[in-house]
Amino acid sequence: MLTYAPGRTGHRQPAQAVPLTPPPPSPQPAGLSSYRRVDLESRVAAASPHMLVLMLFERLQLLLREARAATARHDTVGRCRAFEKALALVDGLDTTLDDARGGEVARTLHRTYAVLRDLIADGSDAALGEAAHMADALADAWRRIGPPARG
Repeated sequence: MLTYAPGRTGHRQPAQAVPLTPPPPSPQPAGLSSYRRVDLESRVAAASPHMLVLMLFERLQLLLREARAATARHDTVGRCRAFEKALALVDGLDTTLDDARGGEVARTLHRTYAVLRDLIADGSDAALGEAAHMADALADAWRRIGPPARG
């Protein structure tokens, strides 16, 4: 595509075509990406079941912050990615509950996860703020109960 801009002599001269889409983001160095993957894999392999759940809550907190930031900068793609991952994570947490052994705690967490899903699906800044507050409270409570003492 050519556009025209006036030259010094008053005659129109062809100008450089300007791309309509921004350039793709520069990829992360392969070493950094590999390091992060190996670090995560080793943390997961060494984690107790309690620590794995805490890692999921921490990831949920991060995703909700990402969703709010993407919403603020009108980044629809980033927002949708964060929503999709956050919803999948909440679904995963919900499906791992053991209703028979968990009793009332499991039923309460089912209701809590349903509220979280509704808030994330709402997508407004206020709803995402409330979802983030809930995720913070869940992660904090999970940290406090800690893994069972062994001895």
